[in-house]
Amino acid sequence: MSAQSNDTTLDQQLADVCLLRPKSLARLTNLLKKDIDLRLGEALEQRGYTDFKLGDMALVANIDVHGTINNELARKARITKQAMSKVVKSLETAGYIYTSKDASDARASIVYLTDKGKHLLLDTNACLAEIRRHYTSLMGEKDMEKLVALLCKLNSALHTF
Repeated sequence: MSAQSNDTTLDQQLADVCLLRPKSLARLTNLLKKDIDLRLGEALEQRGYTDFKLGDMALVANIDVHGTINNELARKARITKQAMSKVVKSLETAGYIYTSKDASDARASIVYLTDKGKHLLLDTNACLAEIRRHYTSLMGEKDMEKLVALLCKLNSALHTF
């Protein structure tokens, strides 16, 4: 096979792949995630959360009402213990969380939300409800319920926490 013929075949294969892009699950979920992040970031900033990084939400959103052990928090947030440690320091400095030693395991710390952190989660919930209402206005209530049900089904099958 000549180099030109091989290039033509390769170019055709790439062209075929490019035709699939608009319905790529990776692309669709990535675009949706980016849109949610953009809308949520703007809404939280408008509510006065200018010292909070949206990337830290995975950690904050996994803190239970009565606190969460640091190792469990890293597992739930799906980040390394080292990355969690860095985020914990940042959030603690900003006043969203505080930590204390676990009475039953001196090696572990328990991470708690401060009142500022609790307000952040409540405001985040309100912002996400607004975003969902916007999406529902675009696609209708029935399709939104179906989308959420399908995403719940898929995530349930993928993640057993």
